[in-house]
Amino acid sequence: MSDHNSASEVVIVGGGIYGTSLAYQLAKAGRSVTLLEAGEIAGGASGGPGERGVRASGRDLRELPVCALAQQLWAEYQARIEGGVGYRRVGGLKIYDVSYGHREHEVRGRMEATAMVQASLGTPSEVLSRDEALAREPELAPGILGAIWCPHDGVGDHSFATRQFAKEAAKAGAVIRTGAKVAEIVQTRGAVTAVKLASGETVPVGSRLVVVANAGAEALLKPVLKPHELGPVWNLMPQMHFVSNPLNRTINHLLSHAHRRLAVKQLPDGTIMLSGGAHVGYTPEGLWKGSLSSMTQNVTDGLLTMPFIDNSSLLSVDASRVEAVAADQIPLIGQAEALPNLIYGYGWSGHGFAISLGFTRLFSEWIATGEKPEALEPFSPLRFHKPAEMLKAAALGRAAA
Repeated sequence: MSDHNSASEVVIVGGGIYGTSLAYQLAKAGRSVTLLEAGEIAGGASGGPGERGVRASGRDLRELPVCALAQQLWAEYQARIEGGVGYRRVGGLKIYDVSYGHREHEVRGRMEATAMVQASLGTPSEVLSRDEALAREPELAPGILGAIWCPHDGVGDHSFATRQFAKEAAKAGAVIRTGAKVAEIVQTRGAVTAVKLASGETVPVGSRLVVVANAGAEALLKPVLKPHELGPVWNLMPQMHFVSNPLNRTINHLLSHAHRRLAVKQLPDGTIMLSGGAHVGYTPEGLWKGSLSSMTQNVTDGLLTMPFIDNSSLLSVDASRVEAVAADQIPLIGQAEALPNLIYGYGWSGHGFAISLGFTRLFSEWIATGEKPEALEPFSPLRFHKPAEMLKAAALGRAAA
């Protein structure tokens, strides 16, 4: 165990999948690392029951190159790390039908265009006819039009993966501290020199501080960032439903739907998990309030996609994890202008688990070279401010002319 009073090269704030996988990658590269987690490892959005989708299908186009890298790494770490990281490459189907207000030629065109651009950005994608989709998933509602098939999509046990990376990081020499809530970033002469914990302890920072605490990041960063270095974010509480499978039917892939807020997975024990739909309330005290209306919407979307679920019984509901979401639903990643040795990422938008390993590999390169990888540029908070500045400058130029 390293001395807490000596400065690690890199101090990471946040013990979710981002913090632990980054700690693992840096420690394996020979850097001294300390990870500080306010609660327990996987105690936030990276924890909880069930599995998360590791999908590229249907993502924001700006995320696709990072997701392609992440999917490669999920398979690599599953094979390399003893016991794996809970990853299963089951393939993904995004289902399309002609819902109210749509036209068949529009839906078919959207399928073709989406598959084409996904493939060009690193995600193998194939348009399936109705019969081809039903051959892969016989339990699908017969009224579907078709699907996009993504063979590299899969699922992962998020809690297990996060803990595995923490364990492997510690084996590689990283210091993992739980119950270490960071309350303040300490700066001296234009650099971060330490962080102060809620307990009053000061933890020194060597060459780099990385804040990836997701829902807790903004409050910590606000005192040291300029307004344009932050982005518009809010918190949400996804609600996940677990239902029985009395007919012993099989769902072969990770399923999503083009017109419904829905993800369907079959867990290794046969349980059906419905997620991705309506959310629940979150109180200022940090308590979640279960929602029957959210349950109704989510289960209904599940039934309309996989009718056999009507024979299921509700086993449990979970909405205990807070997610931070940016206005355009892609992450915020930046470097503090006044504190160049501070880099940060948050606002993973409820689907950050899948792409986490791609982002942390790029963060590792950033720390190693001192140069921000070009692939991270689309996620800069400046995207919310720079266009307005450009338009203002153009307007002033026209006025002067």
